[in-house]
Amino acid sequence: MFENGFKKWFKNWKNNLELRIENALDQTDRPSWFSFEGFLFLVSIIYIQVIRLHLWMFEKKILTQKALPCFVISIGNITVGGTGKTPMTLYIAQTLVRMGKKPVVVSRGYKGQYQGQTLVVSDGNHVFADSKTAGDEPYMLAQKKICPVVVGKSRFKAGQIAIENFNPDVIILDDGFQHLGLKRDLDFVLFDDSNPLGNTRYLPSGRLREPVQTAAKRAHALVFTRCPLEILSLASSAEDAMPTPFAKNRLQSLMAHFNALPEFKTCHVPFVCEQILPDKPLPNPGIDMEYLKGKKALLFSGLAGNASFYETLDRYGAIIVDHLEFKDHYRYKRADFKKINTLARQKEADIILTTQKDRVKIPEDIKWETQLAVIGIQIQFQTPERFLSFLNQKINFNQKTGF
Repeated sequence: MFENGFKKWFKNWKNNLELRIENALDQTDRPSWFSFEGFLFLVSIIYIQVIRLHLWMFEKKILTQKALPCFVISIGNITVGGTGKTPMTLYIAQTLVRMGKKPVVVSRGYKGQYQGQTLVVSDGNHVFADSKTAGDEPYMLAQKKICPVVVGKSRFKAGQIAIENFNPDVIILDDGFQHLGLKRDLDFVLFDDSNPLGNTRYLPSGRLREPVQTAAKRAHALVFTRCPLEILSLASSAEDAMPTPFAKNRLQSLMAHFNALPEFKTCHVPFVCEQILPDKPLPNPGIDMEYLKGKKALLFSGLAGNASFYETLDRYGAIIVDHLEFKDHYRYKRADFKKINTLARQKEADIILTTQKDRVKIPEDIKWETQLAVIGIQIQFQTPERFLSFLNQKINFNQKTGF
């Protein structure tokens, strides 16, 4: 009894601590030295010194990079939180396949419970592991059956397994920018257009993973995600080459370090990728988002940016009666689905809405009392031809000069 009580207390304490840290990440006011936020700021000073030492050791060749015998593309960012790395990884994989390439996605498999150093999640045709084992993002990518997916605690070892099993000519690293142990040929750094650097502080007092100055030295191109959908009607090379507007002062001066790099603007375009009725599933509904207009909707999501999911559905005219927010990578329990069903009934919701990332964690035997619709995200470039030309040029140049 005492043991159960302690576990419950510790769980509540841990959840409250995570919530306080999450709330502190976007605070812009100067923290008091004797506050919790002040303590986090002190920790961030220690954190960034450790990161600088780590980067310096690679720069001075004290730590060395290992190379794979194929072209390596990294998709990453310099902030914590969702910038759309997984949709971008999927977009590039699909683009490479259309170019006649043989890509393999390699991921850390964050929070995946796989045993051993590496795991083949998919061979491109069959999926061999679930989201709990492989991690949410690798499982989502594997389900698309675009190309093989491999996860590993060491990206180099995972890349070796990918080469041994699939002989790819391109490896795509999902969330690989800070993984310096593996040499890459092309580094894309993603920024949320509405909040590129958060409060410009380092973890855990802010969202920055590393100094902007060091990131600018390694990056090859910038991709701004979640830009307003209106930019899709302004598709011109000149417009796409113009700097994305940023907040003034410190943010503007920090982003100036990236001015010499090519940049691309993208939008996250939502779509209904699956519908589940109380009596049967409809895997390919082909329903436009306008279908949600005027419907009373109950939302549930476990994302780094739950607010963006709410804002998206609100923009498309859904009448949101409630939004159950869970932490990123939350592992749902059956009691959660019971609560969602009950709340939908109490709120007289016409529809329950969730994300594709959350869908992979819902058991198939869950019975929904109200229609469930799953919202997916597609990346759309303002100038896709310009991005394709850039990607093709980089890959072909390396193939001519040798890896």
